[in-house]
Amino acid sequence: MDIPFMTLSRLAFGYWEGQPLYAMAELGVFDALADGPSRATALADRLNTSVDGMTRLLDAGVALRLLTRDPETDGRYRNSDLAAALLTSASPDTLIHWVRVMGRWSRPWSQLADAVRTGRTVEDQGLRLGDDPAYMRDFILGMHEYARRGAAELPRAIPLGGLRRAADIGGGAGTYAMALAQAAPSLHIAVLDLKPVLEITRAMVAEHGLSDRISTGVIDYAHDRFGADLDLVLMSNVLHQESDTVCLSMLGRARDALTPGGRVVVQGHFVQPDRTGPLFATLHNLSALALWSGGHSRTLQEMADLAARAGFTDISHGPVGKSGLSMVTGLRA
Repeated sequence: MDIPFMTLSRLAFGYWEGQPLYAMAELGVFDALADGPSRATALADRLNTSVDGMTRLLDAGVALRLLTRDPETDGRYRNSDLAAALLTSASPDTLIHWVRVMGRWSRPWSQLADAVRTGRTVEDQGLRLGDDPAYMRDFILGMHEYARRGAAELPRAIPLGGLRRAADIGGGAGTYAMALAQAAPSLHIAVLDLKPVLEITRAMVAEHGLSDRISTGVIDYAHDRFGADLDLVLMSNVLHQESDTVCLSMLGRARDALTPGGRVVVQGHFVQPDRTGPLFATLHNLSALALWSGGHSRTLQEMADLAARAGFTDISHGPVGKSGLSMVTGLRA
């Protein structure tokens, strides 16, 4: 077969490889196998599936190197080293909640043509913000699992000296707030988010022994004030979910909450000026169309322009270490 055909074929079949992963995560296969090797019949009984369907799924898992099958143990399946490390709930490095969210998001992605036709989302964003508690928990913990691998890069990218009070807007599980608190022992941070989200935040912060320096506050960030007398306002991976009107309002309220000389930091994935790359950012832009009403990816200059319109000065932008993220910063004069 010629190379162009193979390239197109790989793109067209690409979703086939993700679906077995999503199915095993949703059904609980990896956690079940964490208890030890098992035959397909036993797993089907334990997880309430058909034997034939489970056997086919497990065989695909072996082909994808997520599982192994040992002929010396009567063909029992077990987790591969990769699955044991990243896909079992008890692993400290788990990504299982994030994978379950990606599985949920594959459904609206399959309706991308509808989103393009109408210009509207194809999934109710309220489902992952509290209307479906299990989905919301996977969403918040999944974003934490994904973000924590690069979170330590943020404190290295911004000046922390002299900072006393900060707010993390839409901070979810507190991933970046905890990274900042660990890097700046004198800093007190408020994670501001929706009430059901903050139950998860408080548990995560307590688990990391930071409850004395990280507090929580219930807000609707699209409308509510962010506090006062702050030295730093962080908005990480939230503004791509919102329209320019909401972004401008949020940046304006961030400025109002800062002391003179205080800093706003907007972190996220930004498209390049011609909007055709990087690849992940362009796909992120389509994700915003399918999932977030009014959301879209911006260039760094577009975000800098919004910050300027909100009254910030000394605006700069650049990469956040090796995290793959970039940031726009501005000062309140």
